[in-house]
Formats: sequence, structure tokens, C-alpha cells
Amino acid sequence: MRLLGVAIGFALTGAVQLAIAAEPQAVMFQSAPGRFEVAAVEPNAAQRVVAQATEAWFHLAQPLGLPESFSSPVLVRLVPALDWSGSAPFRVLVETGGLVSVRIRWEETIPEDFVRRALVQALLMRLAVHLHGVSPRLAAPLWLEHACVGWWRTHAEPAQLDAVKQVSAKSRPPALSALLDWQRGEAEPADLRNGALWLLGLVQSDTGRGGEWPALLKRLVAGDPAASAFGEILAGRFGNETERELWWQTGWHQLRRARVLPSLEAAESRAELATLARFVFLQHDTERMTPLAEVLAHSSEPEVETELKQRAAALARMLPVLHPFYRNAGLSLGEVLALRATTPERCAAAVAAFEDDWRDAREIEADTAAALDALERKLGANRL
Repeated sequence: MRLLGVAIGFALTGAVQLAIAAEPQAVMFQSAPGRFEVAAVEPNAAQRVVAQATEAWFHLAQPLGLPESFSSPVLVRLVPALDWSGSAPFRVLVETGGLVSVRIRWEETIPEDFVRRALVQALLMRLAVHLHGVSPRLAAPLWLEHACVGWWRTHAEPAQLDAVKQVSAKSRPPALSALLDWQRGEAEPADLRNGALWLLGLVQSDTGRGGEWPALLKRLVAGDPAASAFGEILAGRFGNETERELWWQTGWHQLRRARVLPSLEAAESRAELATLARFVFLQHDTERMTPLAEVLAHSSEPEVETELKQRAAALARMLPVLHPFYRNAGLSLGEVLALRATTPERCAAAVAAFEDDWRDAREIEADTAAALDALERKLGANRL
């Protein structure tokens, strides 16, 4: 079996695309149609990056207002370090036809942050093409790139949010103009990286009702100067730059001091576990959803074993923040993913235990939602 989709999930010429397809040793994995495709010589490397791409989409879909899918995916190519030319660890490319790709200098020891930034920058450029078509002005602002990386990291690993708060408590907020005017090639100090995260959180929480953030984001990826975009989109809120700076400084302190329970909502927990438990394999050129018991029967195969280990590691990071409704399902799925070279009976029992916990969790979530809806209707009727 050959794994197709992971369930945790400048110009690129046509000639390069054909070269990728023509290399017999290259493999390509898809996170989901119209999202990311990862091409690499080493299957394990491709699986690792497609898992990160799937995670990026899951955590950034809401703040970036991503569609269900793009008309064409972001193509990610992992280039062996020995074949890489240039000093930058990755390059994002936009073709005249609208194809967006990113090439990453690949080695097993590549820092995770490099991969995250490459995927985020490519995703921002793909969103820009989606919103505006191809234009030489399209941009992924540096502050927004860092903000999205920080948003992803702190939502995937909530303990990281506490770390950012602790660092921010010992520093002062950078000037809003310093963030908005931040350019590539300049220094990337921690106060600006953390400030970018707080700024994204602030515009998410404080401008959502008026629809200002989607309009602002559209201007930013179009390549408009960030300071001008902020000034024009938020003109109705602030009379001048001094008032806007006060809004930012106050919001920075409010967000870093906010007490946030590091826990996923029930719907988020359900979605995360569902993707971890979903395996799609390519068999005889046809995509096929593969049952967990059948996946375990092939756990001795290198690619399947690697995938099981990666998912088990992702689940281990997630367990502490799963919603209580889904905690048992997460624990039993962990037992499934840890099974190796065991009897079919033991595999069947472990899968059955997970399915029971999964069904119970879904029922509890649905019953709770129904009860809350009924209570809200009753309270509304009493108010009338």
C-alpha cells in the first residue's frame, strides 16, 4: 500500500512540474484536495511535512478565512540539502497561471519553525492569488507570517501560549508602526514575533463583528502598505494614529494577561481525533478509506509504521488539551496507534474499544448541545 493522504493533515515553470513527475524515485502525498501536495524523494519526509500542512490548515482556516479548498493546491517540494542552491532555507514561487509552490531545503534535522514558516508563507500567497488573481504586488507581510506561525504553534501546543505570555510579561509592547513596517531582511527579535501574535489575536477579537478583519486581510495580501490599510479600514474607530496606538497597547496588555484554559472545544477535539483515525491509501490507482484494523495488519511495513508513530506523537501532544467529552476516545486511539506486530484479536479489541469511546463521545456532545438549545429556547420564551 502507498499512503496518499495524511489524516492528521517568483515562478514555478511547467517544465519543473514535469521534471517532478518524471523522477521515478519521487513520491507525492496530498493533505486534502485543493490544499497541499508534498513531493519528495523520501516518503517519510513527505509524510512528515504533509502532516504539518494538514495541521496548518486546521489551525489557520478560521483566522485566515480559508475556503474549503483552492482550485489548485500549494505544491510543496522537498529538495535534498545536497541539491540546494542559495542561502535561504525555502523559496515560495508564484506562476503566471496562479500555481503557488514552495521549495524547502530538506534534511532530517531541519528546524520545525523553518517548515512552518515555509508552509505559512506559501498559504498566504495562495490565499492572495485566490482573492486577487496573479499580480506582482501580492505579498505575505512579515508580521502576518510570524503571527500565523505563532497562532499555529500556540493552538497546537497550548503550553507555548503560556511561554509567550511569560516572555511578554517581562517586556513592553512594540510600537504598532514597528510591526506594520517590519520588512524581510531586517532583524526578527522576540518582541516583534510575539507582538505579531498578539496583534493577530487583537484584530480577530476586536474587529470581527464589523467585518473589518477580512477586509483588512484582503488589503494586506494584495500588497497594500500595512499602515495605510490599517488606517483606512479602521478609520471609523480611531481619529488619528495616537488613538490607534493606544488601542494596540491596551489590547496587547489585555491579551497577555487573559486567563485562557488550554483546552480544545468539543468540536475541535472531534475534528482532530477524526483526522488522526482516518487513513486513506492508494491501491491500484484508486483512493480507498482503510479501516484501522487493516492498517494495523500492515504496521510492520516501514511507511505504515512511520505514519503510526507520527500520529501517536501528535496525539500525545494533544491529549492534555482534549475536551473532556473526547478524553477517553483519545486515550483508546492512542492504544490503537501504539500496537505493533500483535494478534488480529488484540487489534480488533483495541479498535472496538476506540469505536465505543468515539460513539459515546459523539452522543454526549450531541445530547449536551440539545439540552443547551432547549434551555436557551425556554429562557427565551420566559423573557417574552
